[in-house]
Amino acid sequence: MKEAGRYREERYKYAVQVASGLFLKNGIEGVKMTDIADNCGIGVASLYRFFETKTEIVIRAGIIIWDKIREDFMNYVSEDKGKTGLENLKYALGFYRKLYEDHKDFIKFLDDFDQLMLSEKVEKKRLSDYEKSIVNFSEPFKEAVEKGRQDGSVRKDVDVSEVYMAVTHALIAVCQKYIRGEILPKDDFSLAEKEIEMILKITAEYLAA
Repeated sequence: MKEAGRYREERYKYAVQVASGLFLKNGIEGVKMTDIADNCGIGVASLYRFFETKTEIVIRAGIIIWDKIREDFMNYVSEDKGKTGLENLKYALGFYRKLYEDHKDFIKFLDDFDQLMLSEKVEKKRLSDYEKSIVNFSEPFKEAVEKGRQDGSVRKDVDVSEVYMAVTHALIAVCQKYIRGEILPKDDFSLAEKEIEMILKITAEYLAA
């Protein structure tokens, strides 16, 4: 019985892993349950025994995807060689640029994920595990600000949490807009990375003492 349970758990994890790769490559809407089953080498009926709906496997895949971003983030912040708090702050903010440059598929997944959860009217309690998996990028940001306040490179009269949330929401939203593609005749996203850099620069200058 234990062997059977372990085998089932392994197949479950494998299905989630396969699904996460397909969602990143083709988008959530572009992946069907049959696609996941075929890539797992199982029948779609077997897949539905693991996951009652596609929405459920999307949520589970989202956790796996965030785990990969967490690993990348931890590797990134570990390389920070800044001497002042402001230098550390600029480096921490740079991860948002890295997300756009290296993880466009992840940014698109976030957009697709939010749209699916809203359209399916998924209850918040079903997203509790997903919420726990979301990487909190605020700690290096707040640590840099505190260091900067002590060494005099960062101003002391701002609410760090408010600035962090405002910048995070703005940058994620902007990245998602760029990735969706040009819509209006005057849209030109060829300078997207420079525009992201401008937001980062403005934020750093605002926080500089």
